[in-house]
Amino acid sequence: MSKTNPSNLDLNLLVILDTIFTEQSLTLAGNKLFMSQSAVSHALAKLRDYFDDPLFIRRGNIMEPTPLCKTIHRNITPSLKTITQSLHDRGEFDPSSSKRTFCLGLSDYLCKLLLPGILKRIESQAPGISIRVVQMTYEKRIEMLQSGKLDVFLGCPRGHNAGVLKEKLFDDREVCVVRNDHPIKGNVMNEEEMADSEFAALSLSESGLGFLEDYLYRKGVQRKIKIVLQQETVIPSLVENSDLVGSVAQRLAEMYAVKGRLRIVRMPLENTGFEVAQHWHSLNDNDPAQKWIRSIIKEVARSLPPLKLR
Repeated sequence: MSKTNPSNLDLNLLVILDTIFTEQSLTLAGNKLFMSQSAVSHALAKLRDYFDDPLFIRRGNIMEPTPLCKTIHRNITPSLKTITQSLHDRGEFDPSSSKRTFCLGLSDYLCKLLLPGILKRIESQAPGISIRVVQMTYEKRIEMLQSGKLDVFLGCPRGHNAGVLKEKLFDDREVCVVRNDHPIKGNVMNEEEMADSEFAALSLSESGLGFLEDYLYRKGVQRKIKIVLQQETVIPSLVENSDLVGSVAQRLAEMYAVKGRLRIVRMPLENTGFEVAQHWHSLNDNDPAQKWIRSIIKEVARSLPPLKLR
């Protein structure tokens, strides 16, 4: 195959490359594309010949992309996604007839808070549309938005990133939850109680640092964070049967406190508030489908009750 003329490359091969990259397996890629493994292997051989690069190297059961493959994939993914979506929507977007799948970046806390309302509205307005939810670190969200793998990310804004737009959805506040008979008795723990307690805390950063750990560091308090998780909804269950103090969002804390097994205590801080926003890439700012799903998310978020003062 000639490597000098892009017109000699069968563009269907790029779809196969994208699928191998995503599935990390020739067998799984074949299943997704309704192709045999040998057919996928044959297509990969053509791609390797065209790009004069192995593209994928087998590491155990995983097909690991080479640096060139990563670059190619990063550049072709947005275009492939746009083409696929245009074919599905026949050049127009009609929610009532669309078969599109939207990929949303949601933490488990936001899934619990917003996903039921989002699905309810989708079912009534666009029954053919499906949702794929992924959870990732803050560091990965920008990469996924830029590559087109992610349509919308919901979470706390963290600095400015070129090409990424945001819209505030609602406010929340960091609080703590403890079991009802916990040694901390008041509604607000003092600094001594905070320094003496062991915490279960959330971090969606690859560094493992979150709100609570950052606060303790700035206060010069020796860190007593017993466990750091990326799953915030697990924290209340850990707190119920231990002396751990859980650090969670207030809206989530109230869901569990109403069951009567936990109570909410505030930290000795003037302000633990934060905002939740939806983020998307500027390339998708005027896309009718993306505008529609963002409007659904905004509608659900704005229907939340006001944050209670504590």
